[in-house]
Amino acid sequence: MRIAFGSIAALLLLSVGLPARAQAPAWSSRAAAAATLLEQTWGTADGWKASENWQRFPIAQILLDYQRRTGDTRLAAKIAAAVRNRAGRYLNDDDLWAVIASVDAWESDHDPELLAWAATNFTRLVSDHWDDHCGGGIWWDPRHGYKNAITNELLLTAATRLYRATGQQAYRDWSLHIWDWFAASGMIGPDGLVNDGLDPLCRNNGAPRYTYNQGVLLGGLNDLTAITGDPQYRAIAVRTALAATRTLVTPQGLLTEPSDGLGADGPMFKGVFVFHLGHLVAAMPDGPDRTELSEWLTRNGDAVWALSGEGSQPVDGLWSGGSGQTGAAAEVSALALFLAAGA
Repeated sequence: MRIAFGSIAALLLLSVGLPARAQAPAWSSRAAAAATLLEQTWGTADGWKASENWQRFPIAQILLDYQRRTGDTRLAAKIAAAVRNRAGRYLNDDDLWAVIASVDAWESDHDPELLAWAATNFTRLVSDHWDDHCGGGIWWDPRHGYKNAITNELLLTAATRLYRATGQQAYRDWSLHIWDWFAASGMIGPDGLVNDGLDPLCRNNGAPRYTYNQGVLLGGLNDLTAITGDPQYRAIAVRTALAATRTLVTPQGLLTEPSDGLGADGPMFKGVFVFHLGHLVAAMPDGPDRTELSEWLTRNGDAVWALSGEGSQPVDGLWSGGSGQTGAAAEVSALALFLAAGA
């Protein structure tokens, strides 16, 4: 994993402020409250410096999701500016966060520059950084020092999103190729949870199973079923989701990281997880697994809503409270949770 400090800069000055409506479902009014507090507390020229550069892209993804789910378009210009600000990218996973956000934004405004940029950079990344070391996979860093889970999960998701956007067979082929390698890499443990990466001998390095390592995989596998029609990929995602929601939790069942010391990354990790989990649950057929995951999202959403004083104060980066770590990433992660709980 990477702790890459930077500044998001003044480009997401949100203007949501949606009033809660009596007839609106709980998730909608709660998400609106989180968005309003986000704008009021961090929507200043220097307020976004609490978040890291890479976080700009999953933040934009979540806000795009909010815009689609609520029908409010007042965020459109701010989201567009965020996605097109590509400064501060240093590692291959930074680039892939930007590729995915660009495709998601293209689905909203159909600016051809977004799709062209995403396609060009996907091609560059696989051309320059996918090789036969460890049998395949893309390197996390341009100097080729580490092959890890998140970069390859993001590559899988980028390929599936680009296929959905363009219909080009090459992206579908890459999606299956990436997954075949990842499934055989050893990074997925027997319980379905993903460790952080591979050691120099190409073995599972036993590093912690961070929540975003699980979440991005859920998104990629859910997409694979969508583009192939094969349910096996979504079934694997459900297994990982159940393992994460049963294991990567506090004694009260609230999502948490397996280790401390993540700094500003931690609050965003949880948002990434619940963002993808919400979309997975929405795609699942009715049954006990869907019920269990839906109820887990509801319990976590209720706890975070209470932690925020029912939307009146910033959400703690630790969902059981007490860390004092608040910021744009923590608030957007709560927003993603409220949206997921409405899936």
